[in-house]
Amino acid sequence: ARARAAWGDLGREGRPRLWGQGYFALGEAEAGNEYLRDYYAFTGPFAERIVAANLTSGRAIKDFVRGYAEAGCDELVLFPTSSAVDELDRLQEALA
Repeated sequence: ARARAAWGDLGREGRPRLWGQGYFALGEAEAGNEYLRDYYAFTGPFAERIVAANLTSGRAIKDFVRGYAEAGCDELVLFPTSSAVDELDRLQEALA
C-alpha cells in the first residue's frame, strides 16, 4: 500500500510493479541456513533475521506465497539455499 501511495504522490500514472523474494530449503534446512549465514555475513547480526526467514516447510512456502499474492505482488522469486537439484522438485510439490 505504501509503495502504491508513494507512486501516486509522485504523479506517476498506472501502478508500480511489486516484486518480492524469499529463500527456501525443503531438504537440508541446516545446510541452507549455513549458506545464508555465510552469504549475508557482511550484514553482521542482521544475517540471523534472514536465516530465520528461510522457508523450510511446504506450509511455510504456501503461506509465504499466499501473503505476497494477497499484498498484490506481481512477481515473487523463490531462491533455493541448496544446490541440490531436487530442491526444485520439492518446491513444485509444495506449491501443487
